[in-house]
Amino acid sequence: MVGIIIKILTENNDNVLALGILTLFIFLLIGLYFVFDKAKSIEYDNEYLFISSKHSDEKISFKNILQIKKTLTEINDRDIWRIYYRDRYNTEKSIKIWPRWNSKYFEEFKNVALKNNNEIEIKS
Repeated sequence: MVGIIIKILTENNDNVLALGILTLFIFLLIGLYFVFDKAKSIEYDNEYLFISSKHSDEKISFKNILQIKKTLTEINDRDIWRIYYRDRYNTEKSIKIWPRWNSKYFEEFKNVALKNNNEIEIKS
């Protein structure tokens, strides 16, 4: 990608085209930075869901999870899910997650969550 941009910038006499391509490339890099900067990871054990990000960590009891819902968004044939929960201040929050490829991890998570809190609503 970078090689193609450099080739266009050096070989093409059309400065407007080169400037446009360079601008798009910079916006793409900025967008990728924000996506990865806001990325969160989730893990779980038998009692809690752990949400970790660059700036904070949360420990959510399965008893505080309200709903697990499949969104309408799909990337590369994988669905994005939203988990609704109450934090330690009893504020309702949500997190979007994109389950791993070829993994039963998310199905196991839903089963453990339901086992600990049979009031969780799961919408597929």
